[in-house]
Amino acid sequence: MRDGGFDARQYRVEVIPDEEPGKQFVLTHHYSHSYPAAKIQFGMYDVSGRTRRLVGVAVFGVPVSSAVLTKPFPDLRPFTESVVCSRFVLLDECPGNSESWLLAKCHAALLDDGVRGVVSFADPVPRRTAAGVLVMPGHVGTIYAATNAVYAGRATARTVKVLPDGTVFNDRTAQKIRRQEQGHRYA
Repeated sequence: MRDGGFDARQYRVEVIPDEEPGKQFVLTHHYSHSYPAAKIQFGMYDVSGRTRRLVGVAVFGVPVSSAVLTKPFPDLRPFTESVVCSRFVLLDECPGNSESWLLAKCHAALLDDGVRGVVSFADPVPRRTAAGVLVMPGHVGTIYAATNAVYAGRATARTVKVLPDGTVFNDRTAQKIRRQEQGHRYA
């Protein structure tokens, strides 16, 4: 801390009750520029100045399939006792250890709410636009390892369709468009 590292006294973690502030933060700062189905979102606020400022958001929610939760946690009720960490993003200005501190605070709050299992995914493959600009450097889940998460292996291999701007066009999005389901216009 004396060398400019993380100082927990300068930050607060709170539930963000209204979807919009967290959603806007994620859409602006997360490499996917998308917001998932959320059960609960937490904000990390810098309170060192005169005003508190949102500097990070963690979103825990509902995966596409309940199997994402029941496979690793067969004895827990999905969506109630187990959730997925679907977005986790902090501003680059946040000092080292901010990520693991925020994650620990989120896990403690979730535990108080009856959640006993959290699934998180890492995506180690970098993504670039058609012009070669890096839009996602890849991440191997260092913060999860730092918080004593259990590595459960790789997800099922699949082909990922990457659009010219570097975003992923996933199968669920394509299905929404084909079936004209809710959200197809946005997709």
